[in-house]
Amino acid sequence: MIGDVPRREQMSPASAQVGVISALFIREMLTRIGRGRLGFIWLLAEPIILSSMISLLHYVSGHDLPNDLPIFLFYALSYVPFMMFRSIVNRGSHGIQANIPLLYHSRITLLDVMVARNLMEMMVCGTVIALYMVIAAIFFDEPPHQPALFALGLLLSALLANGLAMVLGAAQVVWEWVEHLVHPFTYLMLPISAAFFMLDMMPQETRELLLWNPLVHVHEMNRWAQFGDRITPYYDISYVLLWILLLNLLGMAGLRVARPRLSMFD
Repeated sequence: MIGDVPRREQMSPASAQVGVISALFIREMLTRIGRGRLGFIWLLAEPIILSSMISLLHYVSGHDLPNDLPIFLFYALSYVPFMMFRSIVNRGSHGIQANIPLLYHSRITLLDVMVARNLMEMMVCGTVIALYMVIAAIFFDEPPHQPALFALGLLLSALLANGLAMVLGAAQVVWEWVEHLVHPFTYLMLPISAAFFMLDMMPQETRELLLWNPLVHVHEMNRWAQFGDRITPYYDISYVLLWILLLNLLGMAGLRVARPRLSMFD
């Protein structure tokens, strides 16, 4: 007697979407690191090497920070979040053209592709920051003041970058020349993002101008989350959330405009 053929369990739209993003995340990971351990090690080693070299240059320059802030840790924990932001914008904005074949699958959307790519960048940089924090706490007696707040800062930075990546990615579909502006734009963001300086060190007029940049608020919050009352932070989470909402809504609208244009090349 032949038994009943088991039927596939029906999935809710939310569960199906999570499954799609998970599959794209694994695909992105295999693309970035391959199937060997060396690729995974290099994925973490690259931001560690870059941030360590930046921090070492500031350390040997002999410029002290106020309140005995550790120079190496200060710059390492400032550069890695900016590196995450820049990587999400650069890689995410190019993710549309690189993943056009995936759009043959009806369940895969441009938003899924962007989110999967950006989760990878956030995971890598979050792991590096956690390593720095653990080493600083164990060997140098520098535990984070509020690690949960730092984690929130990373999330806010990633959401800002996700929205900007969607906007720039959609713009590249409409105007090809936008592609050539993305890398210079992200590099020009560095000196005005407060990644390497504190607003408390700036004149009031300069400080007020810099605070228009939502990324400045994130860096200030991250530093206070690490060093506590040894610094005087200037940040407004509600202002950052407003930028996140606007950029992501604009980005999602841009992706809807871009998708029919891509169908011409499918």
